[in-house]
Amino acid sequence: MGRTGAPSQSALYQLYLQRDPKHDGRFLTGVLSTGIYCLPSCPARRPLPQNLQFFKTQDEAVRFGLRPCLRCHPDWFYRGEAWQEALFERTAAMVRLEPGAFPDVRSLARAAGVGGARLNELFRVHAQESPEAFLRRVRVAHVRSLLACGASPADAASLAGFAGSVAFFRQFAQLTGLTPEAYAELGSSPSFELRLPANYAARAVLAFHGRDPEGVCERVQETTITKCVAGGLLRLRLDNLSARCEFEGLDAHAAHGIAVRMLGLGQDAVGFERQFADDALLGPLVQRQAGLRIPLSATPWEGLAWAIVGQQIGLGFAVSLRRRLIQLAGDRHVSGQCSHPGPVAVARLEVSDLKQLQFSKSKAEYLLEAARTLAAGELDLDNLRNLSARRAARTLSSLRGIGPWTVDYVFLRGLGFPDSLPSGDAGIAQGLERLIGSRPGEKEIRELATRYSPWRSLAAAHIWASLQTGKPEAAKPA
Repeated sequence: MGRTGAPSQSALYQLYLQRDPKHDGRFLTGVLSTGIYCLPSCPARRPLPQNLQFFKTQDEAVRFGLRPCLRCHPDWFYRGEAWQEALFERTAAMVRLEPGAFPDVRSLARAAGVGGARLNELFRVHAQESPEAFLRRVRVAHVRSLLACGASPADAASLAGFAGSVAFFRQFAQLTGLTPEAYAELGSSPSFELRLPANYAARAVLAFHGRDPEGVCERVQETTITKCVAGGLLRLRLDNLSARCEFEGLDAHAAHGIAVRMLGLGQDAVGFERQFADDALLGPLVQRQAGLRIPLSATPWEGLAWAIVGQQIGLGFAVSLRRRLIQLAGDRHVSGQCSHPGPVAVARLEVSDLKQLQFSKSKAEYLLEAARTLAAGELDLDNLRNLSARRAARTLSSLRGIGPWTVDYVFLRGLGFPDSLPSGDAGIAQGLERLIGSRPGEKEIRELATRYSPWRSLAAAHIWASLQTGKPEAAKPA
């Protein structure tokens, strides 16, 4: 790179010190002391200039005898985002098809054709969780489908790849709130009882589902949530140890799935708290709000509709608009409550119908376009959780009016991605301002949140929850 007009070695070194991703693809840095080559944005500590050599292309670095850095993955960068997404989705699809063929993470790495460090990075970026968490989630989902079809718990566990009964029963209960035997018996009565995790923060769940005190879709009375959904009724009675679930007009397995979503079960709150209880920034919140989980919307569509309705307006007005939409297009239950209208019902409406409810013209258009896209089968919202998170984000963003905040919020509240924090959210900025003493911008929020990956959704939940309490103690010096 010493040709006339090319940057000098000293100029490239100065660019390298910036760690700016905009320089990725312009040059590569060879670290002679370790035998690796890196992207300019590599987060590793910068070596001395005499231990560096700069290259214009990846081929030059490889011919020099260097290997790719395992932290910044320059070889992945040059292969392109599409290659990484395809690798993840192909590997994930194989596991979902036959989870019993993948007894451990090593077998997953072999199937992907990568080493352990690269597998961790692949799943952190594209699944927003570790390979271990992904395997647990897919295995339990496979067992649920087998049990629903009449398989015995022992056979289902074996086919799903569980190596021992202790791990099977523990992981199944963590993600479903039931024993395998209890799940197999769903439908034998119009109720079931979910075991809640220790220190379960029921108050936050009740507050989310009770955000509209005049709600017609959800009603919260003391510790009971009554939800009208899909023409049926689901009642969740919470106590310190369990949630008693009663349903009518619903399939038992569907009722269970909705209850698990609404209660925020299956999230790794324990791992998050263990990791960050002593964190300089969020540690005091995590300790004070132990047991906090993220209640999801009953369905992904409800999460998307709520995100669109809530764009750039206050909470009070947003819940009023949502209530009016439900009253206009939802199915009324004999109890007087209404189901949230599905995409087909909303797609039948016109902009003028929503403007009469005080929707702005643009908000009405965005909601109707999303509903019509789903109703026409052009977007499978429920399947986005099975795609690369980056592909899923692009898919959502292709809808008019869906920007980064809406994507992150739908990921967090509608799809259950565990590593999504809406950096453009006013509540997040306000909560962090109370912690650090100044209001951060989106870029600073993204930088602060990086340390909480792959649990940034729970980090967001703790910041939001802190706004409902007294001012937290100031962050400790890092």
